[in-house]
Amino acid sequence: MRTRIALVAITSIAVITVTLLTQAATAQPARAATQSPRNPVTHSRTHPTDLLTSLVRPDARAGSSTKPTASSTSTRSTATPDLHLVDTLLSGRPAGHKEVAPVVPPPPPPAPGPVDTVTPAQRAAWDRVAMCEEGGNWQANGPRFSGGLGITRSNWASYGGLQYAPEAAEATPDQQIMVAERIQSSPPDQGGCSSW
Repeated sequence: MRTRIALVAITSIAVITVTLLTQAATAQPARAATQSPRNPVTHSRTHPTDLLTSLVRPDARAGSSTKPTASSTSTRSTATPDLHLVDTLLSGRPAGHKEVAPVVPPPPPPAPGPVDTVTPAQRAAWDRVAMCEEGGNWQANGPRFSGGLGITRSNWASYGGLQYAPEAAEATPDQQIMVAERIQSSPPDQGGCSSW
């Protein structure tokens, strides 16, 4: 609520300020027009009020020597300020500035998944286990065991297998080996194809 009150107050002050600046800008050329011919006022550079006048009256150019008539001066001093001018003055943008869409940086690359840490020696040892367990079929899917190493679903979930796939049969052989390494750090001796 306080923010709305503050915005209403600031907007009102800005409109009043623009109105006063508009009146001052249109009064300055009117004073110059009433100067006596004996004391002509010449400006070698653009006066700030000429710049403001060009914002208020698009037909007036900075440094132009046209003199407003008394009737146009009186009607301009009571005119409602241009709201585009108010917006320009409040935003700090130069007059006629066009909005440019901001450059949005591309989204960051996705976070890398788990790193495959299986060595060729580990793969060879666990391949022998898979041959004994499931006949080398890494996608084997039974009622209790899953994958080439015959990992139970509860062990698959408990030892972090869900980061790879819902069950071992849907994971790659290396992913199954990484989970098996967490269950048992070295593969069992499969000389006689005993269960591990």
